Amino acid sequence: MADNTLADLKKLLVTRYATFRKRLEFVAGSKESASEALHETWMRLETMAETGPVANPEGFLIRMATNLAIDRHRHERRHLHEEEIDEMFEVQDETIDVERIVASRLQLEALEAVMRGLTPRRRAILWAARVDNQLNREIAQRFKISLRLVEKELSIALKYCNECMWERSWDDDRDGKRKAERRSE
Repeated sequence: MADNTLADLKKLLVTRYATFRKRLEFVAGSKESASEALHETWMRLETMAETGPVANPEGFLIRMATNLAIDRHRHERRHLHEEEIDEMFEVQDETIDVERIVASRLQLEALEAVMRGLTPRRRAILWAARVDNQLNREIAQRFKISLRLVEKELSIALKYCNECMWERSWDDDRDGKRKAERRSE
């Protein structure tokens, strides 16, 4: 069956849907995610131009669906992660409260300390992306590196900042409880 058309691939996807979904569950993480990946595969087949002969149509469809599931997972993970970091950079316009100002300054100092732990290039890339609102493409041109490397460095920097800030907040919570316990004794 080396001479497949898109119609043949769609027909195979429909007839082997349950089998494909079962095989994708591990990669996608759930039945729903596997179903979404297969749906996206169908949509891609709908918009694709006619392909040449496909030697292994089952393998072709599984690989396409797997790649789509992985892309979706990366996209969701990246956006959740970026949203958490964006929250750290946001300044809320609320009434002035001395306690809130002190807490904000401490949090900003903590973020500055965490950012000093980054390599100079990662720090500059993070700053360009989050503070200067530059596009990854512009950052790649500025640093004369590939777009993929910008994405990788930004991801590592965001992950590092998130983990360090989380650890600091966790340590602060425990220290606060310890201090409160000591005062009550």
